[in-house]
Amino acid sequence: MYLRIVVNAFVFMFCSTVNATSPLTFIAEDLHPYHFQNENGEADGASVDIAKAVLREAKLNAKFEIMPMARASHELKTNPNAIMLSFLKTPVRQNQFKWLGAIYFTDAYLVSLKDHKDNISHLNHAKFYKVATIRGYTSAKYLKDMGFEEDKNLILVSYYQQLWQMLYKKRIDFVVVNTLTLNNELKMSGLDPSLIAKRVHLTDFPSTLYLATNNQFDEQTAIAISKGLKTLKVNGKYQAILKKWQLPLPPTIN
Repeated sequence: MYLRIVVNAFVFMFCSTVNATSPLTFIAEDLHPYHFQNENGEADGASVDIAKAVLREAKLNAKFEIMPMARASHELKTNPNAIMLSFLKTPVRQNQFKWLGAIYFTDAYLVSLKDHKDNISHLNHAKFYKVATIRGYTSAKYLKDMGFEEDKNLILVSYYQQLWQMLYKKRIDFVVVNTLTLNNELKMSGLDPSLIAKRVHLTDFPSTLYLATNNQFDEQTAIAISKGLKTLKVNGKYQAILKKWQLPLPPTIN
């Protein structure tokens, strides 16, 4: 019994030491201008700048990694030192993660090409067509909850470039997307934004993006990051970063 106690204590101390010494890692998908990999292979963007400013306020160090959303979601769930740069807070996720503070917002629409002939006024009308979004996004679960099914009327892809190429080639009919990133995504994909039309505003879609971690994330570090983000919003540095990237301020800042 004594030996078992000693071994368990050693394992606990070892795991705690590993967690304490492992670097903090901010993770996100490639989504210009919020978080993306620049020409030098470095993480860049408005959310990256905000996170770096938070780190300075909190006197912490971290690395940044850009990866597909599905992998980022897995990393968030399994890495106790990972911080998602922008993660939608939903009722299902509420207790599954730690929420360190609101970093930005989304504005979701069902969109199509302008020359799509059928008039769509409600998301349910789109069930007779092929609707696509990114695998691992909240929008994928949202569509499934609304009755869309893979291999029937729901198409999931890994990258937004695939999404838009499929729409412009008319292999799909509609896309569920955050329209704040729409023009940038299309231009980065070499496509003409003027060919797109917003069809249905998804007002019940979650809209606030958070810095988020899993529940094993160190509590004191979480508090320091939350305080750092709040300080940026009070001293104006948060607003200055959004202005630098030519992004609108959120409807509310908290």
